Amino acid sequence: MKKLLLPFLIPYGIFAQIGINTSIPSATIDVAAKNAAGTTTAVEGMLIPRIDRQRAQSMIGIPDSTLIYVNDAATGTQTGNAVNIDSAGFYFFNGTAWMKLNANIYNSDGTLTGSRIVTQGGNTIAFNGTSTNAFSVNGTTFSVDAANSRVGIGTDTPTSKMEIASGVDGSSGLKFSNMNNTTSPTSNTSPLGIDANGNVVVQSSLTTSFRSFNINATTPTSSSVAIGSLEFRYPSTVCTNADSYVQVRTTTGTNNTGIIHGIYRTAQNGSGFINSVPLTITPTFANIGAGIPGNPNPALIPVTCTQDGHAQFTFFSYVDKTFYRVSFHIADGDSLGFGALGYIFVEFQR
Repeated sequence: MKKLLLPFLIPYGIFAQIGINTSIPSATIDVAAKNAAGTTTAVEGMLIPRIDRQRAQSMIGIPDSTLIYVNDAATGTQTGNAVNIDSAGFYFFNGTAWMKLNANIYNSDGTLTGSRIVTQGGNTIAFNGTSTNAFSVNGTTFSVDAANSRVGIGTDTPTSKMEIASGVDGSSGLKFSNMNNTTSPTSNTSPLGIDANGNVVVQSSLTTSFRSFNINATTPTSSSVAIGSLEFRYPSTVCTNADSYVQVRTTTGTNNTGIIHGIYRTAQNGSGFINSVPLTITPTFANIGAGIPGNPNPALIPVTCTQDGHAQFTFFSYVDKTFYRVSFHIADGDSLGFGALGYIFVEFQR
């Protein structure tokens, strides 16, 4: 093969700079376009050596930063210095292997070389997927099933909106850092349970609410107990020898009709039962049993503060099939030095 030496390159070699299409090179090699503008169809640019993967894999003694274009990734094997060559494209040699030029998470796997922080500011990051396990962390530690809009923790095949697989029999894998068995319960709530398939469900079980209070100007508010669809209170602000009553109203804005039964009251001066009767509870507070037109026994349950009155009853709603057991007590407490006080206790079952 004959070699052609271009004399015009020699002067610039003296100064270690070569210009192509320019007489004033600005770098070691400065290639300028012959036509930098206009509509000419002539091809401008630089062609990097084009080889297949097997040829790239066969090279030895490759200097760092060598640049090639792999035009066929089907030859050779994706091993050794060609471990990153999986498709056609530009590659450079980093001293150990051929590296894809402009590789990123959209076209190549990679490894972080250090900790990274993404500062979003007011911007958002959205991942849109359509496959199961579309996004995951460390295998099954966290998995997003975009095909079915589900999230799995400890599993990459969640079967509900969120599924937790602790991997330990008898352990839910769910823990609350700011709640434990000493946390005060919240009234008018329902307990959660586990069904046969492991689903978390609301249990049909007993809920209770209790309120103690002093009898004074704030009693109508401080004695209030709201549970289920009803609210109970003691309206009197003074302790007297006159009959007084616990009141009730609905919190739904509509009437609630049912049966009041098991009515029993006690006091220092006597005790007795009151007959069962239908009862319609309205959205306005009224004495228990009041507002039953034409009923000879309106089921009013009188209690007397100075006689340490106490009463209890049950109410079954025909409207929403719920059950209430109510116990209330008022007393003057003077002989014991506590002053007038009372309580309302309600059990609720649905």
